[in-house]
Amino acid sequence: EVIYNFFNRKKILNQASEYVPFKSPDVYNIVTVCRIDNESKRTDGIVKVCKRLKEEGVTEFKWRIVGDGPELNQNIALAKKLDVIDVLEFVGKKNNPLPYVLHSDLFALYSAYEGHPMVIGEAIAADTYILTTNYAAAKEQIDSQHGIIALSDEDFYQQIKTLIRNNKIKGEKI
Repeated sequence: EVIYNFFNRKKILNQASEYVPFKSPDVYNIVTVCRIDNESKRTDGIVKVCKRLKEEGVTEFKWRIVGDGPELNQNIALAKKLDVIDVLEFVGKKNNPLPYVLHSDLFALYSAYEGHPMVIGEAIAADTYILTTNYAAAKEQIDSQHGIIALSDEDFYQQIKTLIRNNKIKGEKI
């Protein structure tokens, strides 16, 4: 018997409404909430995705990574080296990251592997569209109404580029 995590949507929305973390209505707002760890969470890969997007002229987005971890400074240095600081922000640890999830157009999870991440349930509760890699439980957590499961790194890149270019905004269905 499988019992999944329980989510109190009302509580999540109350916490998510505690503050407005940014005001960027003129760009496509993307958020990732994770431990800054290149092996499992592949945060360095997010930096490289941003670089590739910029190289292809896709710059009308702001991607925020909320979290802390052993490779935070290394990833900030990489973002500066690849000249993506204008589209990528390392926010750092937040006691309550839910406002970032609520106020973003897209929640992006670029992990190499996951179990059944709580943050996906929180993004669904906040009605924030999701783009994720194909981790073990992805199909159990995410249906086509709530997001897209990318089947490869290239698919992830193409999906995020399409979402930004089409400027899919929070609450719209693709």
